[in-house]
Amino acid sequence: MDNYLTVIKKYLEGDISSSDKQALQQWLAENPDHEILFKQEIKKWYGTNKELPADPNSAYERFIYTIEEKKAKVISLKSWSAVLKYVAVLGGVLLGGYYYTTQNVTAVKTNPTVVEANTQPVDKIKIVQADGTVTYTDFNDKADIINASGNLIGKKDQNQFIVQPGNEVTEAKYIEISIPKGKLFQLTLSDGTKVWLNAASSLKFPQHFMPTKENRMVYLKGEAFFDVTKNKEQPFIVKTENVDVEVLGTQFNVSSYAEDATVKTTLVEGAVVVNDQNENTSSLRLIPNDQAIFSKHKKIMHKQKVNTSLYTSWMDKKIILQNESFVDAFKRIERSYDVSITSHNKTLNNTHFTGEFDVENIEEILRTFSETLKFTYEIKGKNITINP
Repeated sequence: MDNYLTVIKKYLEGDISSSDKQALQQWLAENPDHEILFKQEIKKWYGTNKELPADPNSAYERFIYTIEEKKAKVISLKSWSAVLKYVAVLGGVLLGGYYYTTQNVTAVKTNPTVVEANTQPVDKIKIVQADGTVTYTDFNDKADIINASGNLIGKKDQNQFIVQPGNEVTEAKYIEISIPKGKLFQLTLSDGTKVWLNAASSLKFPQHFMPTKENRMVYLKGEAFFDVTKNKEQPFIVKTENVDVEVLGTQFNVSSYAEDATVKTTLVEGAVVVNDQNENTSSLRLIPNDQAIFSKHKKIMHKQKVNTSLYTSWMDKKIILQNESFVDAFKRIERSYDVSITSHNKTLNNTHFTGEFDVENIEEILRTFSETLKFTYEIKGKNITINP
């Protein structure tokens, strides 16, 4: 394998393909000197990036383990303990798969519940109409959403909502849809743009995009993936509390949760321009695999190359971690499972993890982490406490 340096770099960056990983394994088996070269490159990489302690022996063991894990495909959680001592040094925990509990539900034709604005049923979709009417509907419902005049504004079919453009519209009437923790939801806007909302997120959008308007404007709180219908005459703009993302037609992810320290815009396809609303920083133009990161505290913005699957995996009901601290990881776990986590374990909080969850419930996640760093935890309803 002549390009071993390139393949090792891909592995260290978390962007290696299965075929390259197998080729690297074969290359390592060919000559004992190759193991030495591999460890040297690991040490150089960690020294340059300063992300984790340089421990080439542990990184090597981790690579060999991931190859064997792929072959086995199914591994008992108990068998992790022997390997995780290597992974913990690097701060990398390899998990695997889905992170939402699958439920079998029967869709029924029903009328949504209209309630007072100050009551908030749990585990329901909240729809606020232009006139202030608040509607809650179950995720497994099929329902027509109508306004006070009896006109149809959208069709709700289980986990998706299709906006119905109004006839003879003279003004933009905004609708806001909010999703609780532990849920995902899909919208189809009046121009055909598709939006996937992540847990604990909301989107405010017009029932009909007015052709007389300069832009197609929507407002996001939380996280969403957009597949925007192209319209050169009317750019599509996603407004968050801190940045605006302007596009013509493209696929991208925006994460703008209020509790997070940054706003991240990740481009999958096409091109976008990210603007700081307060004009503290220059606009950034992104090409595919670019990510713009805006710091709320420092009021600065920069971009970097990323593996986009790390930031869009939530659409497939997965959590993929790439050198991510537990403190950052449990924020996503809280939203995905609708729980509240308090961690008093400083070692755990400061450890970084790499991998993919393949679990059925929150207790399985906690057991996996606790087997790694040997801590205890308590679960009381939706509140989880991790002990020192």
